[in-house]
Amino acid sequence: MREGGERAPFGATDDQKIQLIRAITDAGITDIDVGSGITEASFVRALLDAQQLESTIAPDATFSFNLTLKTWEPLCEQLERELPSSYLSDIYVSIGMIEIDSENRLFERVAERLRSIGVGKLRSSLLNAFSITVDEQKYEHLNTQIERCRQQGISLIRINDSVGTLVPDSTAVLAANLVRDNPDITFYLHGHNDRGLGTANSLTSVFHGFQMIEGGVAGVGNRSGLAEIECIAAIFAENNIRVAAGTPDLDGLCRAARLSEDVFLTAPDPFRAVSGFLTENENAGIVNVPDYLGVSRSVKYFLNRIGLFPTYVRQILSESEFDSSTVDDDSFIDQVYERLATHMDALHLRKRTEFAHLSRAIQDFYTEMVRLDDVRDCALEVLRDRGSAHAKVAS
Repeated sequence: MREGGERAPFGATDDQKIQLIRAITDAGITDIDVGSGITEASFVRALLDAQQLESTIAPDATFSFNLTLKTWEPLCEQLERELPSSYLSDIYVSIGMIEIDSENRLFERVAERLRSIGVGKLRSSLLNAFSITVDEQKYEHLNTQIERCRQQGISLIRINDSVGTLVPDSTAVLAANLVRDNPDITFYLHGHNDRGLGTANSLTSVFHGFQMIEGGVAGVGNRSGLAEIECIAAIFAENNIRVAAGTPDLDGLCRAARLSEDVFLTAPDPFRAVSGFLTENENAGIVNVPDYLGVSRSVKYFLNRIGLFPTYVRQILSESEFDSSTVDDDSFIDQVYERLATHMDALHLRKRTEFAHLSRAIQDFYTEMVRLDDVRDCALEVLRDRGSAHAKVAS
């Protein structure tokens, strides 16, 4: 949820985010990452109200609010102002960028500040710009940060593949070594998908000792996103891998994934693995390999020009219980084939035109993102307004 909000070019309303969290928790996911903007404390208040006062969110769901040592002061103030003590003691606060100002023990001071306002549970998020391998120097740096967390009583630590450059082989070695060297710590991987390996790395991490797995519905997250939770759930279900909190509802996660596109104003992805809205659609023509292999699955068949063969027309009509004498009539089959081919050719031309308009509209939709130049322009407008106001006062 947190990175979905960070990536969304135009943001999302609190009501929409709560609707999405409700869908995710209804599907059996019980640990939700929120934050990290300056207005997010009030969102967390609304979220916990929905859970604890309105009972519209699963009672066993827990929430983790993220802050970094770059932005901790206003966020601490907002948490203290917005959340009553009972809510502060319920949530986790995850501290990131803990290496900032280490010489002055900023991480330790922020942890103490959070405890002083009533935050009952802390976890930490360790950022890493891994290369394809994890060398001894980076591993030693990680363990130094882990020890600082341990000294603060933090035993739940997220290891970030912050730019998505890990590969599964390296993830396996990293996870196994961290678990061996830190048996008192619960680890989970924050696997970015910049190289398309977020889900593979996240799965590899738990196969080699990490005790939690993280991702986003539809893989929502910064840049190319995170591991897709619905893909992980599907793999777990197919391989009888159990989750302590209970078996996730795969259909519910797929619905949540499609809802996330609406919440975060993301163009729908028809062929996203597991949860794309057209992933069950398969070409009935040519050689449908899953059918040939006898794979049982939910499927909705379609035909296009490539898959259109007279023999498949005959097969489809036969399976539709057409009269055998009609199906055996080669002339009839050829006529059906030609009529379908003509229809498909015309349909392609029409859809080609429609798609050109749709594609331009989608690309145009994102052109109004607020860029860094807009910040400068806004500042100049404020200066002009202040200058005008001063001039009016002087006159």
